[in-house]
Amino acid sequence: MNHIEIREIEKSFVENGKVVPVLSGLSLSIEKGEFFTLFGPNGCGKTTLMNMLAGTEHPDKGEIKLYSESKDNYVSYVFQDFRGSLIPWKNVEDNIGFPLKIRGVKKPERTRKVEEIFERFDIKLDPKAKVYALSGGQAQLTSLLRALIVKPEVLILDEPFSALDYKTRLLMTQTIEKIWRAAGITIIFISHDIDEAIYLGDHLAILSERPARVKGMLEIPFKRPRHFKLFGTPEFAAYKKGALEIFLS
Repeated sequence: MNHIEIREIEKSFVENGKVVPVLSGLSLSIEKGEFFTLFGPNGCGKTTLMNMLAGTEHPDKGEIKLYSESKDNYVSYVFQDFRGSLIPWKNVEDNIGFPLKIRGVKKPERTRKVEEIFERFDIKLDPKAKVYALSGGQAQLTSLLRALIVKPEVLILDEPFSALDYKTRLLMTQTIEKIWRAAGITIIFISHDIDEAIYLGDHLAILSERPARVKGMLEIPFKRPRHFKLFGTPEFAAYKKGALEIFLS
């Protein structure tokens, strides 16, 4: 069942008095509960597309259909600058619970819900730790849990691992897959790393240079749960080769 349908989206911006097309006739269908990855060159319009899904921007033409069971907790968004989006003078627990505070949830209930999400996803993180004391992976995990605390139907992740070192990226890749499986939500994951996009995704959309259009839509055949050993298999190499041929065509 489709959760999101994007139909013939067009979007332009004005830069230095000139109209710059960003998205051109872009269409996608995303199934409910899937892990959907987007791969494309830098500056092609991936983030603009995600902003439209989140409702912070609107297309010039085309339409986006969101089939939601709730009007309150539909989309959560984790940005590239995850550390900058955290509140530096608050601890981990208060950062994660901040969306609940905005909604008027009292402190004891916020604490209980943070404890629940730690238990649900088997999180090993000090809730009283200050943000400045967190490693990159811990800060990213805090940002991720803050997005999940409101129980969204859709989670958008915009190149969330780009600022992490390689080992931490691998560990976070495993963590996000585990959380997705436990949460049962739809994830849309923007990546500029083809290995990461293939490893995580159920479907992979390959976008063109700006103005972006869909160059290829691939179903990823590898069974879950996945393991890092997949990267070294001939099957993964062959699949990656095919994806890159589409990307570079």
